[in-house]
Amino acid sequence: MQRPISSVVLLLVAGYLLTVPGIAETATSLGAAVSEIEIEGLAPFQVSFKFQNDSSKKLLNVYGKVVLINQFGNLVQQFVVEPFSVILGDSCPVKAASRWEFQEPGIYLLQVTLDASLDTLISDSFAFRIVPISLPLEPPQHLEGEGLYTVSQQPVNWGISRIGAPQAWQTTHGSEEVVVALIDSGVDYSVPELAQSMWVNKDEIPDNGIDDDGNGYVDDIHGWDFRDDDNSPFTGTRLHWHGTFIASIIAAWPGKNAIVGVAPGAKIMDIRFLDSENLFRKRDCETFAQAVNYAVDNGASIINLSIYSDDKPCAVLEQALQRAGEKGVIVVAIAGNDGMSQVSYPAKYDFVTAVSAINDSDQLAEFSNYGSEIVLTGPGEMITSLIPGGFLATKSGTSFAAPFVSGTLALILSADQNMTGAQAVALLKESATDLGAAGHDNYFGYGLVNADAAVSK
Repeated sequence: MQRPISSVVLLLVAGYLLTVPGIAETATSLGAAVSEIEIEGLAPFQVSFKFQNDSSKKLLNVYGKVVLINQFGNLVQQFVVEPFSVILGDSCPVKAASRWEFQEPGIYLLQVTLDASLDTLISDSFAFRIVPISLPLEPPQHLEGEGLYTVSQQPVNWGISRIGAPQAWQTTHGSEEVVVALIDSGVDYSVPELAQSMWVNKDEIPDNGIDDDGNGYVDDIHGWDFRDDDNSPFTGTRLHWHGTFIASIIAAWPGKNAIVGVAPGAKIMDIRFLDSENLFRKRDCETFAQAVNYAVDNGASIINLSIYSDDKPCAVLEQALQRAGEKGVIVVAIAGNDGMSQVSYPAKYDFVTAVSAINDSDQLAEFSNYGSEIVLTGPGEMITSLIPGGFLATKSGTSFAAPFVSGTLALILSADQNMTGAQAVALLKESATDLGAAGHDNYFGYGLVNADAAVSK
């Protein structure tokens, strides 16, 4: 965070804030003052400050409020400063917190006002700005309010911090050469946070109606919609939210919603297979195999399958998944959401990386399947991500644990582009945070995926 130069100077920098009514005077002449205001967090919104008592008496039950006002003079929120006491000549640190999160990018005025039973209220204020989540290897963002006290958003997806992704970003954000094929329900890549995260087929000329690269698919710029047999998830049958949600966990670029993917610099290949109800049926098995083959043949490094079946798939799909492994493509799949001691297909195959789900207490989520085939676990309960239209939603399922693994694999392959898929998976096992019984177990496999430790190695 950047320290404020001073309240007065900052208010002049953002001069339109001077029109905000109700700013009390700082009561330094009375021997008491508020100073050193800091914003401690945004989720929830928290502040700290120093209160100095140089008055002629002990100040008992000092209380007040914190007010947050936007650049248009509108009240955003306010919350109380709980009563505290300060002896004569002493100072004390004070903290206050809202019940609510506030992370909307923009310029704001923060004011702390206290009643210490003196002749006037004691107050201090300064202008500050909230900016989108910063990526340490990206050039600084040039946004409105340069020079103001600056606070970066905090990821609202708790799993991002739990797996150590922000620490891994000190080494890599992910490379555009690393492509994660998302075989799912389709991605709304009109969402700003996903627009620059999409794989682009450089051998195709957009919208010319010609199969320029001769791969059998016309104008497949970002992937292919196997549900409607066309090049766009926006035409034909309705788009389900599932694919957009998962794509955002893997590779969303920071934006206004405090969402960021595990590997925002990697690319998403959008391969739609699931229908508008987020389902597939036995008769779709050969189409599923075609989707896998498309990913392999068009340069995917990783295939994310947040899909499961109670029955063993057809032989042609098994062959396609085996071929992916033989070609060095990592296949990540989910254990299933039945809360049972059996891993569902295709994660059950020994040539697929099977993922279970944990909650924010590092316990196996109640819905997660488990078994000897589990390789790793990832955050999967109460995960916040983006859905079509760019809205935030919170969902639970093993579907949302797999992309943490896929995203971390993308970081590993970005950090060392000479590494094979098998080596990356081995590194992921070695660097995982062990949970449960020591070593590999049926609930967490080798442990919780650890992006920081994996990339460091």
